[in-house]
Amino acid sequence: MNLKSIDVSLVLYLTERASRPTSRRRYLWLSKSGDGWLTVAVLLSYIISNAATQLFIAAFSGLAVERSLYWTIKNTTRRRRPPQAIPGIRPIIIAHDRFSLPSGHTSAAFLFITFMTQQVSPMWGLGYIWATGVGAARVGLGVHFPSDIFAGALLGSCVALASGAVLL
Repeated sequence: MNLKSIDVSLVLYLTERASRPTSRRRYLWLSKSGDGWLTVAVLLSYIISNAATQLFIAAFSGLAVERSLYWTIKNTTRRRRPPQAIPGIRPIIIAHDRFSLPSGHTSAAFLFITFMTQQVSPMWGLGYIWATGVGAARVGLGVHFPSDIFAGALLGSCVALASGAVLL
């Protein structure tokens, strides 16, 4: 088995599960939670309650770097999304852009959780379950391959570690 066959097999499996109403609702909720609103709300409430201005600057600087790298990689690799690459796949949602690699939702989720785990408390590490769920939901909704999720997780985690080390 090669990476492409694993990617296709997992997309087919998870999109089939998304045909079930319960799974579909779960995937949609997880995907929407990775849109950024939840991350911003939690981070801002923490920063305001702790008067953590330096944390705010580091977090949003990390986000700016991550988004820049994300768009550069995505528009350089130009990887087609599953519906364009696998005949017969119909996504549950419409993707925000044309290309697949890396997953921006996953990258942002891992950026947030890694940053909070490193800078606030190791207890935030439990959030990796949520961040992984965001990525799995994007596969299940038919808009990403698992390797896109892995690349997004790696990008977000690395940028969080680097921005925390440099700015704090």
